[in-house]
Amino acid sequence: MILSFYDWLVGNLGKPGEYQFKKIYWITLIFVLLFVALYAVLGANKKISDKNKRKILVVTAIFQLSFELLWRVIFFFVKKSPINQLWPMYPCNLGGIIIPIIALCNWKKGKRIFYLFAFLGACLTFAFPEGIFCSDVMVFPILKSVLQHTGILMIPVFEYSSNSFKSSIKDYAYTILGCYIHLINCEIIDRLFGLKGDYMFFKSGLPFVIKGVPQFITLTIFALIVIFIFSYISDIKTSNQFILETKEKIINKNHRQEAKV
Repeated sequence: MILSFYDWLVGNLGKPGEYQFKKIYWITLIFVLLFVALYAVLGANKKISDKNKRKILVVTAIFQLSFELLWRVIFFFVKKSPINQLWPMYPCNLGGIIIPIIALCNWKKGKRIFYLFAFLGACLTFAFPEGIFCSDVMVFPILKSVLQHTGILMIPVFEYSSNSFKSSIKDYAYTILGCYIHLINCEIIDRLFGLKGDYMFFKSGLPFVIKGVPQFITLTIFALIVIFIFSYISDIKTSNQFILETKEKIINKNHRQEAKV
């Protein structure tokens, strides 16, 4: 019994292999979608007061941060992972820490910087779960990744559905700043800790790879377009207002320049 629990913790149960888009993946995805849908319904429910919605968000954020600490303790003391591998190597690893902290602190600017990218990154991970489902059994390393990515889906979805925060085109520059922060973490800080992996997916086999074109270029263009589209559609009214105001500022600026001439 003890040995089986140990094997579950370190990921030795079941048959090792690549199980994305197989039974364990689809069952997991169903549960993830149910939890995200539940949080969307709770956030949109007018019968739940803003105070109680805040309590739901705080409890979720505390659970997320507690789990981030728990899995690192397990990986270090039980799985014997090197300490540098406990660093948040991937964007979603970093998001798993930053997103609940932002939610707890109700940091408005942090939401503008990190929420949308975290949401899109988690969606992309569940759509293309490369390297996550490494066993046909829900061992702890798989559960760790699933809970981490589910958390950074639920928090932005809950805040969006409760109207406490919605990203828009107005926040586009902030979201791009968040991308650069992740880039610095993945390509500079990770290397300083001796981590050599493809943590920003510049060498991955994602579906938008164009043969002969560096992945850095295709991934950057893809990210800029997708972030722009989702920034716009997540709050169309605010986005249209921002575009209109920007046009008016440009027109007024041109008129002032013409007047000086």
